[in-house]
Order: sequence, then C-alpha cells, then structure tokens
Amino acid sequence: MIGARSIAEPTIKDTIIHRMDPRAKILVLISTAFVAVTLDNPKTMFLLFLIVLSGFALARMPAIKLKTLTLLLVLLIWGTIYSQALFYSQLPRTVIFTIIQPDFPVLGWLTNGGLFVYEEGLRHGAIQGLRSASILSLGLLMCWTTDSRDMLNGLVGLRVPYSVAFMVVTAVRFLPIIITEVVTVVTVQRLRGFNPKRFGSGIVKTSLNILTPTLSNCVRRTGTLAVSIQSRAFRANPDRTYLKKLKFSELDKAMVTVCIFAAISIVIIKLLYNMYTSGIYYTSGLRPVYAIARGYL
Repeated sequence: MIGARSIAEPTIKDTIIHRMDPRAKILVLISTAFVAVTLDNPKTMFLLFLIVLSGFALARMPAIKLKTLTLLLVLLIWGTIYSQALFYSQLPRTVIFTIIQPDFPVLGWLTNGGLFVYEEGLRHGAIQGLRSASILSLGLLMCWTTDSRDMLNGLVGLRVPYSVAFMVVTAVRFLPIIITEVVTVVTVQRLRGFNPKRFGSGIVKTSLNILTPTLSNCVRRTGTLAVSIQSRAFRANPDRTYLKKLKFSELDKAMVTVCIFAAISIVIIKLLYNMYTSGIYYTSGLRPVYAIARGYL
C-alpha cells in the first residue's frame, strides 16, 4: 500500500527540476501542450518526447515512478497506434495486413467490409501517441516534482482564483488516498480467498466491490473537508498571506521565455502554412516559412 500511494505522491529532492518555480512549470506545461498539439512531423514529435523524458533524468525520479511512467506510455502509445492502424478512415489508405477478409462469414459483414491494418494508420497513430505521451509525461513530471502547497501558490500566482486553485490541488492530493483505498480493498478480497485477477467474472466482481467502498469513503472525506474549511473561515477575506514567497530565478525566466517563444512561433508558422495549403493566403515572401513547416513541423 505504501508503494502504491508513493506512485501518486510527489518526490521532493534538491534537483534543478524540483527547484523550478511552480509558475514556471505550469507555463512550460501549457506551452509544451500547444507545441505538441500543433506538430505533425513524427521526427520533431519524437524529439520533443525525448526532451520531456530528459526531465525525469534531471529530476532523479525513483524506480517505482519510472516503472509507472513506462507502463502508462506503453499502454498509451500502443493503444493509439493499434486503434488508428485498424480504424483509420482517411484516404488514401494502403493495406499492409488483412485480419478479416470482406467475404469472411458473419465477421466480414459485422466489420462492414473486413478488418485491415493500414500503413497510414500506423503513421497517424504514432504521431497521436507521441503527442499524448509528451503531454502526459510532462504533466506527471510536474506533479511528481511539485509539492501541493507550491502548486497552490503557483496557480494563485498566475491569477487563478483561489477557490479554483484550491479545488485543483485538493483533487490532486486525493489521488494517492484513492489509490491506497483501492489497494486495501483488493488486499481484503484476496485475504478472503477471492481472486480479483481472474478473467471474466472476477474482474467484474472486483470492479463492483472496489467502487462501493471507495465511493462511500470519498463522499465521507468530502463532507469532512467541507466542514473543515468552512470552520476555518474559507473565503472570509479576499486577501491572503502566504508563508513561502515565489520568485523566478534566471533559469526559470529563460525556460519560460524559450518555451513561450517556441510555442507562439510554431503556432504562427503552422497557421500560415495551413492558410497556404487551404488557398486562403499566400505570398512568395513566406516561402522559407512554408518550407520549415513542411519539412520540420
């Protein structure tokens, strides 16, 4: 149970990633999300993914978190590639493998003309998988290297209303508690002789047995939390004081500047290129911009 809870809780160390201002982490995350959504080139997307993964090495994440990250990335990327390879609907499509023939009895009719693996679907799935993996990895890195109080101060420092920031941080803090409760329920089931990993009815019964106590405990904790914050005069005064004052370091300023500049530049370049390919706007003076977008973005 301790290992399961430590997966969601932040690991506080003295590294260059941990020392970053929480506001800088949030701005870097938002900028990277814009870049990941805008990019379409698989090589550039893979480079972005490697840059994000390098943050885990700089943060010296423990082995249990690296294993969790690896499992999540494998499931995410493989699932995206597999689904897009089978159900890619755009044209042109190149069939590289046939799973179900169109004239196969019953299954050919149920699949509306057979089931195939498309080359373009593999490429599209790889791009989508890397896009999601980059955002997921950076989000986990931020949560695993930032204390909840610092995250709250960072959100407030970015002019997020205190009530909204408090709800976001509270939801993040509830995650390790929920994980611990789920592990506890599964352990109790196994002590009673039930095999929760048995395929079929075992998985269904496990889900139902986990849902009821976990949901009831969440409702009970929510009521306790509501009474607690109201008894402390939550939102009684509009002005608040904070024990820790946030301050951007020179490295934070450089990181935020580079990320925001890169995000704005990539979005503008892609916008101009899409306007060119759609026939909306074209000028010969932007040919280098079009070449960059076509070759690298």
